[in-house]
Amino acid sequence: MNHRRKKRARHHESAEREHGGGSGVRIDHPLVPKGDPEMLRTSGEIEAFAEHALRAGMLAFDTEFIGEETFRPRICLVQVATPERVALIDPIEGADPAPIYRLVADPAVLTLVHAGEQDIAAARDAMGAGTVHNVVDTQIAVSLLGLPWPTSLGNALESYTGLRLGKAHTFTEWDRRPLTPSQLVYAADDVRYLPMAWESVREQLVSKGRLEWALQESALQLAGEAAFDPERQMRRASRGEPLRPAATTLLRELVLLRREIAQEMDQPQRVVIPDTALMELVRRKPDREDAVREVRFLPKHVAARHGERLAACVRAARDLPPTRDEFASLLEDPRVRARIDAMWLALQARCLAEELAPNLLCSRSEFSEWCARCMVAERRRRRGDAEEVMPSLFPPEDWRSRAAGTWLESFVRGQGELRLGWDPEHGRLRSIG
Repeated sequence: MNHRRKKRARHHESAEREHGGGSGVRIDHPLVPKGDPEMLRTSGEIEAFAEHALRAGMLAFDTEFIGEETFRPRICLVQVATPERVALIDPIEGADPAPIYRLVADPAVLTLVHAGEQDIAAARDAMGAGTVHNVVDTQIAVSLLGLPWPTSLGNALESYTGLRLGKAHTFTEWDRRPLTPSQLVYAADDVRYLPMAWESVREQLVSKGRLEWALQESALQLAGEAAFDPERQMRRASRGEPLRPAATTLLRELVLLRREIAQEMDQPQRVVIPDTALMELVRRKPDREDAVREVRFLPKHVAARHGERLAACVRAARDLPPTRDEFASLLEDPRVRARIDAMWLALQARCLAEELAPNLLCSRSEFSEWCARCMVAERRRRRGDAEEVMPSLFPPEDWRSRAAGTWLESFVRGQGELRLGWDPEHGRLRSIG
């Protein structure tokens, strides 16, 4: 039993001791289904619910999964709701959620999720579909209305409906059977209140002219499988530690190989080769199988089975051109970093004043690279080397361009202003003028 499984078991026992009664909050609202969740066990029952949801034109959708033991998380329970009914489907007991997955891909149905990237991925994987349609992620939606990104379902519901749900079973043993009464209540409540919450959130999005933003961003994040980002894996493994170009090249190759090995072994990437082991491989550069076996933090069974592949990766990386950061030398200048810090704070402040979650717009690393490109363009313009045009942080068709990009580019050119005040009634920043 691995560390996370032991932790999950402890959480499970604790949650059952404190919340084992199974009683849940119930409120009377036309968009909240009443009663206990239905258990859909047969194909006929599941098909009938899918037909009901198709007629309703709306489906709240969620899954409970175990993510620390396989390359792709193992789906343990599927939760669905319409304004009239709430139901659970148990794949571990043999129920097939395929009709529900097909419904998620149907553009005739509005599918509601919260932090739904993994849930939608399960539907795509099961159906072999490249895209899903007409899906709204309420986590994205509330981040366009002043809540942080990311925001839990519990916090979103409390903010927009006043309803407070227990979250004791967030990290419990969802593959243990039988499911307990409190687990069933928790799972059902994850979808029971989404239609009601969406009604309130949608009204506010419309009033602010941001409904299209929420739809566009949900489509971007959920319509297709998120691309694997080796750069993100590299930043996490190195914890921001500056690396020489040759070391960066090797780390990138090892990150790509780790993913390949993890898929073959059907295990999570950081279980197969922990980040600490990746960095040890980068530091020691073992180019022989026996040297790989001596690397600290590398699981022995991985070293024994894939040691030669890892050594070959180290050897091959030597022949690759070193990965050079185009703006590394510029960003080493403390004056440049201070300018970027100031602009980043200005963007964050304006976003908060406009009730937008700043980190939904872009990451700090993306912003820093854009600032560096702007500085290079400005230097070239001043030298008269070329007719330089300031690069855009966001594509013109992206909602981010309308939300902040146009103002930001004007601000950086010295043509825009940042004027802020304090709203004591709501306890937040506000834009002036």
